[in-house]
Amino acid sequence: MILDENIVLTEYKEKEEYSKPNPSVNVYIALFTTAHARLKLYELLDILQERVLYMDTDSCIYNDDGSEACKKVENMMGSKLGDLTDEIVSKHNANYIKQFISAGPKDYSMKLDTEKLVSCCKGFRLNAEVEEKITLDKKIKIVTDENEKYETVKYDNIKIGKRSST
Repeated sequence: MILDENIVLTEYKEKEEYSKPNPSVNVYIALFTTAHARLKLYELLDILQERVLYMDTDSCIYNDDGSEACKKVENMMGSKLGDLTDEIVSKHNANYIKQFISAGPKDYSMKLDTEKLVSCCKGFRLNAEVEEKITLDKKIKIVTDENEKYETVKYDNIKIGKRSST
């Protein structure tokens, strides 16, 4: 309620589930870690420039053309906390990406040299049924073909929502 031009009266009610601090959480460490990670990504972007195909809060997909810039990034990789890691090798047991397409933030698909398909589509739990419908080829066609008309496909078992942290 506005009482006069300098005073506003506000009321609030604390939600008990949000008002108790968790003794095992340190907000300052979380803030520092997030800020430091962002600075690392900006440093990476500065080094790689136009080679970057996709960048997110914790990942960077780029074209390794063998340049000095890419060699510099390779030297930043390691197994220590704060080092960059090559998830294509460590997580997917492959060597390189053969095809890549991104339709926006947290929405990409790629085919690896092992022919394995890796997809991410924010808000969708990618089960077998969804991956059968949202394919790399379909994403490529949607992103690259401006005039194509697409039919709406009904999915019966898709659950949209955030992943559980447990």
